[in-house]
Amino acid sequence: MIQGRITSNLPLVRKRFNKFFKKFPKITKIGLELAGLQLREIILDKTSKGKDTHNRKFPAYSKGYSKAKGKTTVDLYDKGNMLQNFTSKVVNKNKVQLFFRSNKESNKAKWHHYGEGRLPKRSFFGYNKKTEVAIRKEFEKFMKRQIKGLKLWAKEKILQVI
Repeated sequence: MIQGRITSNLPLVRKRFNKFFKKFPKITKIGLELAGLQLREIILDKTSKGKDTHNRKFPAYSKGYSKAKGKTTVDLYDKGNMLQNFTSKVVNKNKVQLFFRSNKESNKAKWHHYGEGRLPKRSFFGYNKKTEVAIRKEFEKFMKRQIKGLKLWAKEKILQVI
């Protein structure tokens, strides 16, 4: 009978990363800010193309509204106030938050997103797994470049772990 034991250095790696992030919090914060801005741009881009979080087309405007505005593409853009108030900020050392600065515009976004009243549901405020993976890859690339720039003695090991 053969017995084996598998061990993992995951706790050790996690400890080293936490130590790195504590020593260089500005790098992490900048990376999170960039990730938030990237997600914001992805959401705005999809919205301008008339796509929801899962790349499906938004429900069409009503005939009356479409005729009055002279447009058929649903991009949630009327006067531009709602989407201009859409921004991001770093909340803590490992979290970024997207939000609307104005309560009025936040309510408009909620009405569109959940389809309240006579508005159909147009889920634009969110992301899917593909978007999450793309943002994570960009964050990792940014962190690798920053670590490489610091010329740490163990950068090879850190880069392999990331």
